[in-house]
Amino acid sequence: MNEEFVDLRQGHLSSESFWPSFTDIMMVVVIIFLLTSMLLMVKNWELLDQLRNSMAAEEQAVKIINDTSQENATLEEQLAHAQNEISMLRMQLLQASEQSNQLNVELDDKDKQIVIVLSDNEQLKNSVSKNENMIANLSSQISAMNENLSQLSIDVEQKQNALEEERQKIIIISQERDSQSRKLTNLEDDFGSLKVKYDKLIKPARTAKGKYVVSVNFERIKGKERIRFKDSGQENYTVVTEKQLHSELARLKKKHPNKLYIKIVIPKESGLTYSEAWTFMKGLLQKYDYYYRE
Repeated sequence: MNEEFVDLRQGHLSSESFWPSFTDIMMVVVIIFLLTSMLLMVKNWELLDQLRNSMAAEEQAVKIINDTSQENATLEEQLAHAQNEISMLRMQLLQASEQSNQLNVELDDKDKQIVIVLSDNEQLKNSVSKNENMIANLSSQISAMNENLSQLSIDVEQKQNALEEERQKIIIISQERDSQSRKLTNLEDDFGSLKVKYDKLIKPARTAKGKYVVSVNFERIKGKERIRFKDSGQENYTVVTEKQLHSELARLKKKHPNKLYIKIVIPKESGLTYSEAWTFMKGLLQKYDYYYRE
């Protein structure tokens, strides 16, 4: 069984645990009040007993005085002795009165403490009521926020679905675009082939007669491209870089603007793909050869 005091701070209070704690506090206050009342009653009984004893002693003293005066003392001695006894009784009465006043003061203090405790309990009760109202408001706000969150989740899901639909549409459009691009590429290739055929029909055949002829050899050896160049009148090829080749062909084109004939040689075992060989050949011919000039 837990005999520790109940934590009454606001952070630990709840509507379920407040009333038992409040009942315990009130029970303690009532017990204190009853104990104090019983103590005062006992003290009052003691004072009454003292008063009775004092009165009995006074009567006994009077009786003794009478007996003594009658037997052994003069009237003056009896009077002095009686006055002395009366003074002693008065001192006892004063002492009893002071004790009674002290008890009354203590009782007033206890009453004030009880009033303070009751006031504190009332404040705690009001604070608990305010906290309960705040909890109710917070609960309603949390409920509203949960509803908003649920609605937001629904909206997000709908937007995600819409976004997914848009993505699917974009994928379909991209696929259609790629298909159209491939078709366009095929058409461009077909057009290029037709243009070449057309140019061959309307233009005279390409011939090296009367032209300045240079040779270019292009191949790939062990994964590395190799370009060799042979000028007109030379017997052997010279290995050059692509930059050197373009520089030399540009110089010859400037020197022989309408007579430069480029013979491109692709060895049988060149190691090149058709696309690489065709791109290389087409680039050089269209740029420098007399027949493909604009």
